[in-house]
Amino acid sequence: MVAADQLLTPANLLLFLLLLIVIGVWLQLAMLRIRLSSRLSRIEERLDEQDHLLDLQSKGLSDVIATNEKLRVALEDQRNVLESLRRDSSRLADDVRGEVGMSRAIELARAGADREAVADATGLSLEEAEAIVTFHGKK
Repeated sequence: MVAADQLLTPANLLLFLLLLIVIGVWLQLAMLRIRLSSRLSRIEERLDEQDHLLDLQSKGLSDVIATNEKLRVALEDQRNVLESLRRDSSRLADDVRGEVGMSRAIELARAGADREAVADATGLSLEEAEAIVTFHGKK
C-alpha cells in the first residue's frame, strides 16, 4: 500500500486542487447553461406571442383597409348620386322658372303688353316674347 506521506505530496495536492477547480468551473458553466437555456426559452415564447399579435394586427389592418376601400367606393357613389340630384333639381328649377316665366308672359300679353315689355319682365328672348304676344295678345 501507498503510505499517506506519499499521497500528500505537493504535486498530488496541486492536482487535487486543480481537479476541484475544474469541477467547480464545470458546475458553474453547467448552471450558467441552464439559466441561459431558461432565458432563451422565455425569449422564444415572447417572440412567438409577439409574432401571433403581429399576425392578428396585420389581419385587423387588412380588414380596416378593405372596409376603408368599400367606404371610399360608397362615398364616391354617393357623390355621383348627389351630383345627379343637383343637376336634376337645377333642371326642374329651370323648368319651373320657365313655366312661371311663360305664364307671366302670357298674362302680360293678354293684358296688352308689347313684345319688349314681355321680354324685359320675363327674361325671354324677343322672338319668344313676340310669339307669345302674337298668339296670346289682345286681338
